[in-house]
Amino acid sequence: MSEKAFIPGKGVRLLSFEDQQPNCEYDVNVQAYDLATLVKQGHKKVVDIGCGYGRTKKIIEDAGGTWEGVEPFEGGAHTVVAAAEDLPFKDGSFDLVNMSSVLEHIPDVERAIAEVSRILRPGGLFVGYVAFMECFHEISYNHMSYFSLEFYANKHGMKLEKITGGRRFGIDYHKMVLWSPVPFNTMRAFIATRIRTWNKLKSKLMFLNMRFRKKMDSKTAKQKAEIYYKVECLRQSNGYNFVIRKL
Repeated sequence: MSEKAFIPGKGVRLLSFEDQQPNCEYDVNVQAYDLATLVKQGHKKVVDIGCGYGRTKKIIEDAGGTWEGVEPFEGGAHTVVAAAEDLPFKDGSFDLVNMSSVLEHIPDVERAIAEVSRILRPGGLFVGYVAFMECFHEISYNHMSYFSLEFYANKHGMKLEKITGGRRFGIDYHKMVLWSPVPFNTMRAFIATRIRTWNKLKSKLMFLNMRFRKKMDSKTAKQKAEIYYKVECLRQSNGYNFVIRKL
């Protein structure tokens, strides 16, 4: 039996950047959804899990929706004290579940997603933000890729419809943590812009390589270069906005 040399960081599969792209609509540095718009489109009954001090309450109510807040601790603007893994609502109670910067702080993330699916009506939406390339903060348990969101959604009768990232990256996030308490917000935006620019430049070089070295037609090479740019940005993102639909 022949033995292959061990190469650190290399697995047994050779994955292309197409293999690493999300199995849904995806984009870089754009807004995945607008809560007020979703409410006006008919998703009027909203529960905000991990709502904190109720940042979304006025947005939902001004758009004509009803808002329910959930937190596991006393204090804040919420109306219900409960854990995300054990929600005190009937099946199909809500049109929209919002969970922004919360999933990473839930010990049993799959059970929480199962609960989200249970309380959503068919066709209802689960939206929010989840950390990925963020360092440990507060008490964080799960930093999730878009494939993990897709896996748990599929397992519990839902479908990941959209992922966006690339507004900020792990690099600028960790530099912000390193420099704290020095204000770093302006530099974060500058560094993030430079990362997107660098990834765009790499994608253009990729296009030239495929077009002239590998003799691909221009349309195919352009499509592959765009996939490369977006995947590079997404896999370096500090987190993702997502839209998941209950089937």
